[in-house]
Order: sequence, then structure tokens, then C-alpha cells
Amino acid sequence: MRYSSHNCRRTPNQSRTILLFINQFWPLSQTISILILLSSSAINQALAAAPEPVRHYDEAAEQLRYDELLERYGENKELPAGYELQTLLALSHYPELADVRIRFIVGDVDIPLSSRPWWASMLNSAKNRTYLVVIDTERDGSLDALLLKNQPFNAQVGIIGHELAHTVYYLERSFFGILGDALCQLSDCRIEFERATDRRLITYGLGWQRFDHALFVRSQFLGSEAEALTTEGGGGAYMSPAELLQEMGEFESYAD
Repeated sequence: MRYSSHNCRRTPNQSRTILLFINQFWPLSQTISILILLSSSAINQALAAAPEPVRHYDEAAEQLRYDELLERYGENKELPAGYELQTLLALSHYPELADVRIRFIVGDVDIPLSSRPWWASMLNSAKNRTYLVVIDTERDGSLDALLLKNQPFNAQVGIIGHELAHTVYYLERSFFGILGDALCQLSDCRIEFERATDRRLITYGLGWQRFDHALFVRSQFLGSEAEALTTEGGGGAYMSPAELLQEMGEFESYAD
């Protein structure tokens, strides 16, 4: 279900949006980045241009506008084979990424999905870097539920959107800031780093897709959607379906 444009995208007002972004940076003690963020209107302009939340993306219906999506959001993108439509739908929620170079790599790697700047472009300005999103194709046993190929279409859009929310974040990061983020992945601050990414994704209108992803994965591990919705913990750094619903409840644009 698409939501009409008269719904307010961020009824926690502009100050809440800014606080969401501050919350991602503060655990990393990046005071300079926070000040830059507060003084810039670019993020608020991008949020205003992003689509309203969509409860469910239907693959057959969206395929009819594939050419339009490709023309609008495919510039400078090496789209992943088999997931082009899902990726373009996720990209449509991030206006800042319209002309940013992003390579999507599909292969047998050790993590279901990951995103990062390409090391050879790290010294470039943020807009002139190349960013990578890596998609795994093989996992053993029950972990195969984490693979993109085994997830429903709407959930695929959600987890790709999560990785692109990292890319949006890296657009605000300096070379040294990114090095600090890499060190963060080795400590407990990774938990807040990933949760802040989910909050950013929700702000950009992809909350329902991320919810469907979390619900699917947890259901596979716990045995039912009812268990997935009510069981807390066990999600590591990532929000549970219940937590995602709570975060979305802060926005009128997600109301039924």
C-alpha cells in the first residue's frame, strides 16, 4: 500500500531528524562531523525528495516501471545481476546517491551483505569515491536464511536499503572518520552503528521493507512469525521486528 503525499514524512519534526543523525555519530565521538551536519541543509533537502513509505513493493507491478527506475536511479551504478529491480527501488529512497558511483558485487564471500567505500577511492572527496555493496551467495545450514536469494522480494529491497543507508552515512565521513568507523566494527559500538543505520533507513521511508526482512529472518530461526514478533534479544546489532515497529511509530507517514 502506498501512502498519500498529504501524510507528513517526519512528524517528529526537523529537530528529531537531526537528533537521529546525531545519535549515530555520538558514540564515535565525531564532534566535527556533527557540527558539519547541523550546519548543512543537504540532508533535509534529500529527505524531502525521498519517496513516501510503501507498505509492500509488488515485484510484478514494479517490473512495469523498470526502465523508468533505471533511467532515474541507475546512473554510475553496477547493478547486481538478478537483483536489479530491488536495488533500484532501494536507491529511489536515497536522492543523495543519484549520481554516486556504487558497485554491487555478487559472490561467495563470508558475510551476507556488507557495504564500504572502495579502498582505492578513499582519498577522494565523498561524492567522488566509489562505494561497494557486496552480496553473498552461499551460507551453510540454517544461515542460508540470511542470503538475499532466499528472501521475499520486499525483504530484499529492505536489506539492500539498509546497506545503502550505510553509503549515505559515508557521504558525510572523512577519510579518518571512515577509519574510525572501521575500528568501531571491532568493538561494542558496532551495535549502535547498525541500529543508527536502521533509524536512518526508516527516516528515508524503507522501514516496512526492513521490517519484512527482519520478520522473515527471525521467523526462519525461531519457527514462526508470532515468535519473531514477540521474542526480544538474539538479534545482535540489528533491530528486532518489534523494535522496528516502535521506531516507525514515531512517524505519521508509517501509520496504517
